[in-house]
Amino acid sequence: MFNKKRNDERDRNGVTYNDPTPEPNEPVIQAEPEPVAPVVEQDIYTNGNGGAKPAVNNLKPSIISEGFEFIGEIRSNGYLTIDGTVRGTLSLHSIQIGVSGVLDGNVTCDTMNVKGNFSGALDCRDLTIGSRAVVDGKVSFKSITIQRGGVVKGELKKKP
Repeated sequence: MFNKKRNDERDRNGVTYNDPTPEPNEPVIQAEPEPVAPVVEQDIYTNGNGGAKPAVNNLKPSIISEGFEFIGEIRSNGYLTIDGTVRGTLSLHSIQIGVSGVLDGNVTCDTMNVKGNFSGALDCRDLTIGSRAVVDGKVSFKSITIQRGGVVKGELKKKP
């Protein structure tokens, strides 16, 4: 009688205790599980209907923060900002490498803005290289902008 806490009673730390056993006159209600939407993969260069435009709907940008290191594969039809270190294979709509960012790997994207360091193989449509950027590797692009002070090493190939 004195040891049982009510469903809405809290202890001195603010923790609420919920007694799983119902009161004698209280009805038992079973909650139904929420339906889960199926995951649908889409090609980054189509809109899922066979169109030729990128499928960048309402995706929020993803961020690899400074001090964070990611090794592996990233695929998305959204935006990625890299302020930390990423090593691996990336296939995205748009990538921005921040001043403190490092990207080393095989990359396919629509647009890429490099303010930090990139090394590896890159296939993109529009490439912007900032004044403090270092790009080293095999780069294929349709349009390129290099700001004064930007360093480019390796092989550059303009796509038709």
